[in-house]
Amino acid sequence: MTAPTSDAGTPPDDAGTPPDLTLVPALYAAFDDGSLRLHFQPEVDLRNGSVPGMEAHPRWLHPERGVLGPADFMPIAAAAGLVHQVDQWVLRMAVTEARTWHRMAVGTPIRPPRLWVNIDGRQLASLAFAAEVDRLVSGRVLPAGAIGLEFSEQTLGLAAPMVPRLLTRLRALGVAIAVGSFGTWLGSLAVLDQLPLNLVKIDGLFLRATMKDLEGEAVLAAIVRLAHQRGLPVVADDVDTARLASRVVDLDCDRAIGPVFCPPVPVEDARMIALGRGRPDRWYKPSHSDDRMREWARAAAG
Repeated sequence: MTAPTSDAGTPPDDAGTPPDLTLVPALYAAFDDGSLRLHFQPEVDLRNGSVPGMEAHPRWLHPERGVLGPADFMPIAAAAGLVHQVDQWVLRMAVTEARTWHRMAVGTPIRPPRLWVNIDGRQLASLAFAAEVDRLVSGRVLPAGAIGLEFSEQTLGLAAPMVPRLLTRLRALGVAIAVGSFGTWLGSLAVLDQLPLNLVKIDGLFLRATMKDLEGEAVLAAIVRLAHQRGLPVVADDVDTARLASRVVDLDCDRAIGPVFCPPVPVEDARMIALGRGRPDRWYKPSHSDDRMREWARAAAG
């Protein structure tokens, strides 16, 4: 098995070792042999325990090295010139899976969660990106809001002036737009005021760093108020402890995602959650000393 993986779509900037190029042929084959897959992580409503969204995370199930995340295999993809192919595969498979959820829910009152896909600067800069999204979404006859695209705050802030028009076009296709890693870049206010957004996601590392003192918590509370004033729900990302989950509730975050609720799960489990036949808390049981998590578990059970 490898070291812990990141779900970012890009190779880490500080990668200390060169990619293992002996894995390139296996990565080429992974697109066809089924070893490249998506896992899905629920986004939990902190008020009622429901799952309004899920995130798509690529995984490579290597027969000898185990489950590899993007931090492990994207440097190999970059060395082999396969980055664009991986990006396209993730988006295509996410749209296909969202369509499966909605098809399975036909005839029931269930509305499956929105499926979020992380999009990086490479894809956003592509002139064909909007056309590719249009082809995928229209071709699978998805209801509006079924798919969401998440861009980092810095990616949106540093992108070309045409980006607001591009995002408006994507919204017109029925695609939701989120800004991720919010608060970690100086352009926060401009991003919220200039772009057509549906959701704000606060980075987990930023959460933990700023919640060490009252001044940091005041900064977070101001970010949440700023988003709420613009009618945007706020998601706390990478919530990894019950204490952090309790604090983001106190700070009026609307939703949270992270291993304290549920890790990324395989497609079979994700479908159960998406169709209301399983709950994220099967992967995490709150301790008796944690009132906030017991409250969430009771809400989820209801």
